[in-house]
Amino acid sequence: MRYIYLVLLMLILKNLNAIELYCDFEEVYLDGSTQQGFFLIKDDKMRYEYLDENLFIIFRKSNNFYLVEKNNKKQFQRLRQNNSILNELVNLMDEYPDFENEYFNDDYRILIEASSNNSFLKRIAFFSDTLTLSIYFNNCSFESMYDPFFRYDDPIKYYRR
Repeated sequence: MRYIYLVLLMLILKNLNAIELYCDFEEVYLDGSTQQGFFLIKDDKMRYEYLDENLFIIFRKSNNFYLVEKNNKKQFQRLRQNNSILNELVNLMDEYPDFENEYFNDDYRILIEASSNNSFLKRIAFFSDTLTLSIYFNNCSFESMYDPFFRYDDPIKYYRR
């Protein structure tokens, strides 16, 4: 009987850490170029979508990442390489709201700036030998997300309520 209570307690605590989040983002590269978009987080799912119709949408589901080109949404491919930045973004969401100011890895360094006007991040900066990138987060809000917005095999257009 004690095990049932322990399992229930674990399920309740896990749900307290569940996060549902919308944010606009702007990626700024070392050469000054930028890309804008938005991302959604719900439980173990993520949608990272660029506004440019010539780019793509990245989905995360069950620890896998999938890329869908916006101009050909009927096809998707699983990302198996070069997804360390995406993994770090997911890891940061798992640590919410207890972010560190700096993270190190053998391949890169990450700086975190907290936002002064909301409870989410202002900026994540990635520094590596191959890529230097800052991602700025704007208009972040914690709101309920519908599961169909996270379907990579048949993506639907996201609309904000």
